[in-house]
Amino acid sequence: MKPRLTTITAALLLAACSAPPETVNKHPQPVKKETKTMPETKTTPQTQREILTRILEMMAASQSVKDFSRERLEQTFGVKMLHHEDEDDDDLYFFANLSKNWNWHMNKYKDPIEGQDGVDFSFNPTAEYNATHKVNEEPNITEICDMDYDEFVKKAEALGFTQTPNIVQDGMQMGVYLNRTDLQVKVIPNYDYPEGASDAAEKKACVRRILVG
Repeated sequence: MKPRLTTITAALLLAACSAPPETVNKHPQPVKKETKTMPETKTTPQTQREILTRILEMMAASQSVKDFSRERLEQTFGVKMLHHEDEDDDDLYFFANLSKNWNWHMNKYKDPIEGQDGVDFSFNPTAEYNATHKVNEEPNITEICDMDYDEFVKKAEALGFTQTPNIVQDGMQMGVYLNRTDLQVKVIPNYDYPEGASDAAEKKACVRRILVG
């Protein structure tokens, strides 16, 4: 004999058959993933103004010379710094031409006596120029003087740096020290006296070297 369905069992079967089917979400919401902001990679500067502007950018965001790390220098200037073959591993450099007569150098080093970090930015005659001119003779620096010395110092002051004259042994001023918190930047000018100028005030001061640290 077939077992009889009880009233309760029959009611449960009837409820199961009449229940609406489960709905499937055909458009699930995408899972949000955390994204990291990558640092901006800059191209290598092509002019003196671009170089000095990026130095000012680093000065604005730095509290000490330690903020001028290899990583930040390479990122800010869009370059790859190299090791000197015959020097300490802490010493790094980069250089490139700005014109036929001038190039720019960036050196990161550790002072062998005091053991302090430092960064040296400088503008120098090219090897091609030196090969065809007298020793210590230099081309006209106004060729690359897109931002002159006075403009650079004023921009640094606008960032909160205060200037102190750099007095050399003979009592003459050779540039300035720019100071803010624990960061010191030394700026050394190169003066050009226009041909035929009757007054020393007509001289043009260009940035020749910047020492950080």
